[in-house]
Amino acid sequence: MPTNVFPASPKGHRDPRLVARKKALLQTPDMKPLTEFAQKVAGERKADVPLFDPASGGVKSKVLLLLESPGPETGRAASGLHSLDNEDPTAVNTFTALKESGLARSACLSWNIVPWYLKGHAPTPADLRAAVPYLVELLRILKELKAVVVLGTPAGTGWNLSGRGYGLKVFNAPHPAPHSINRDRATRWPQLVEAFRQAAEAIK
Repeated sequence: MPTNVFPASPKGHRDPRLVARKKALLQTPDMKPLTEFAQKVAGERKADVPLFDPASGGVKSKVLLLLESPGPETGRAASGLHSLDNEDPTAVNTFTALKESGLARSACLSWNIVPWYLKGHAPTPADLRAAVPYLVELLRILKELKAVVVLGTPAGTGWNLSGRGYGLKVFNAPHPAPHSINRDRATRWPQLVEAFRQAAEAIK
């Protein structure tokens, strides 16, 4: 991907020019299968689904960062992208921890175990079961994937339902949302950074 879609600091989507540069890349060979996949999920679920961020490894990603479900900053009224450059605190924490760990964003793809917007509630067991086929489909698209960082309990539950048996290295970490990290920041923040660091080692 062009280097000008990887900002040096969090909340990059405050600049609409960055969002525009990214959206111009959604149909490139590295992104088109992912864009079509997200649009397919939206159509089948009849729900809002953010698009994948071109500031990533695209279909050549080596590491999948698996979170919970989209937040409001991913909606069409905001960036419309599932991105570490959104302005919400979860994106800021993920951006910062990734940078601290040394894991390159260009090697990663960030996504949610439940890819559609849940309108303010955590994923239910039914949501997670419904999401299983979509994670399986995504893993088939990511042919160069080597590792998964599972962020938080819902993502872990969903991964256990759908993601085993792929020969991937799996690293578990707290969800990067402030309400998760700040419960015991002295312990949980280093766990988050260490999971990213281990994923970086796994793809060397």
